[in-house]
Amino acid sequence: MIDKEFNNINLLKYFENTDNLWDFHNQFNFENNDRAIVIVGLSYIDDLLLKCLENFFPDNSKTVEKLLGHRGVLGSFNSKVELLYCLGFIDKIVKSDLDTLGEIRNKFAHKLKISFEDEEIIKKCNSFKWHEIAMMRKAPKETNAIDIFKVEVNTVVSHLSGIVSICASDKRILKDAYGK
Repeated sequence: MIDKEFNNINLLKYFENTDNLWDFHNQFNFENNDRAIVIVGLSYIDDLLLKCLENFFPDNSKTVEKLLGHRGVLGSFNSKVELLYCLGFIDKIVKSDLDTLGEIRNKFAHKLKISFEDEEIIKKCNSFKWHEIAMMRKAPKETNAIDIFKVEVNTVVSHLSGIVSICASDKRILKDAYGK
């Protein structure tokens, strides 16, 4: 009975994740507003980071819920990235690109007049490395910042989607008072 219940929960999670990916795809790839593209892209990445940690940490734990909540120690985008890096789930290049993506998101969240034509944003987009590794090539010289950003976000999303499963395979369990 437990295995059947476990499989039903996993099946529901799978379909929920598929629906979320579809929503992300539609909003991210067909939106024409720079700010919306950044917010949607980073929101979905933040959700994937959270899924990684939820899959790694023990189930049904109030302590884990507190840690991962918005006000918890691991509630911020940055803290999730740092922890996944320290646990060895993401490498230095992915961590660096996630840090840069977070900086771009903060610029778009806190400035009203900003776009992918801003020199600082262009420089940050040109500093990404993960998409070059994932695509096994550099972007063509004439590629603009928004296209580099979109390819970077999509390659990071693909990468993190696989890591969600890896985190589940390394799931932690809580021990009782006797270490069991």
